[in-house]
Amino acid sequence: MTQAMDRLGDIAARVLASIPAAILSGDAPAALYGMGFLGRWAITALPEAGIRLSTCYDGNAALAGEIVGGVPVRSPGSLKADGPAFAFITARHAVRPVAERLHALGVANISADAFFVARDFASFRAFHDGLADDRSRKVLAAVLETMLTGDRAQLLDVFEKDQYFALPQFCGLEKEVYVDAGAYVGDSLERFVWTHYGVFDRAIAFEPGSRQFAALKIRSDRLVTEWALDAGQIELVPAALGASAGIEHAATQSGQMTSLAVGSGTEEIRIVRLDDHMAGGRVSFLKADVEGMEMPLLEGAAETIRRHRPKLAICVYHYPTDIPVISRYLQSLVPDYRFALRHHSPQLMETVLYAWTE
Repeated sequence: MTQAMDRLGDIAARVLASIPAAILSGDAPAALYGMGFLGRWAITALPEAGIRLSTCYDGNAALAGEIVGGVPVRSPGSLKADGPAFAFITARHAVRPVAERLHALGVANISADAFFVARDFASFRAFHDGLADDRSRKVLAAVLETMLTGDRAQLLDVFEKDQYFALPQFCGLEKEVYVDAGAYVGDSLERFVWTHYGVFDRAIAFEPGSRQFAALKIRSDRLVTEWALDAGQIELVPAALGASAGIEHAATQSGQMTSLAVGSGTEEIRIVRLDDHMAGGRVSFLKADVEGMEMPLLEGAAETIRRHRPKLAICVYHYPTDIPVISRYLQSLVPDYRFALRHHSPQLMETVLYAWTE
């Protein structure tokens, strides 16, 4: 695995060398291609990294003319006339075809994923060296290579099922108090019940979306009946978990119910802190897939994590900085945490950081 990271370090160095110095310094402007979920994050993250953005391009005609983060959104049909010198691609699902299109127009480019991985490669290397097993190191190398190159082929070699319950420490134990953050329609709640043979203390499922919550309630009622559970054994909370309590708005950029993200849109949702909700009560297992809200969730759960040192299964694929940022924060809360990484999709998504104490 050390050789793999050495090779990826060389690729990262070439990525950084491919970006003109004037772009890196902010003396010359760059463009952004893709105004989906990752693009809206990059509108803020790239300027924080010293990149000056002048224009965004997106194939969604409804976005043309919109101003996001002070940057105008234009149709890709304007690229030839605009002639940007350099572009960062955030359309993860189509990095290679977009890159080919930009190259044909004479626009140098890399993906935003590649930039942030290359910039922070020392942090990824430190995380690699502290992982609990070789499988985790292989997974990390595959994920990093995908982000650096846009080639998803190596993800097939590390794909595995049983998301959130892939390690023996995360299934089959009695007396769990399980928190499901981003419970969606109850699919992960049902897998929890099955992997624990219906034997657990409590399950608390948080889901802010109204349609999703309605489906979650139907599934929860069925589980209570099918597994002969006590009526109060599963608690459903129509809210998202975050760093501070309040009301936010959310929407889905992709149109899929699975991608309800906080920060824009028309659906009003409630945000609560896990520390407030639990009021010192025990949590033994926390799962989180919350569309980029993982860090705010963890900040609002800091006291619970310090006090009870729960097992954690946290998604770390939404942003290219997630793996080092989230792992460092968790280690600051519980220095004894051990980490493993698993990947549960053939695409660049569903990467999960597992943390536990011996």
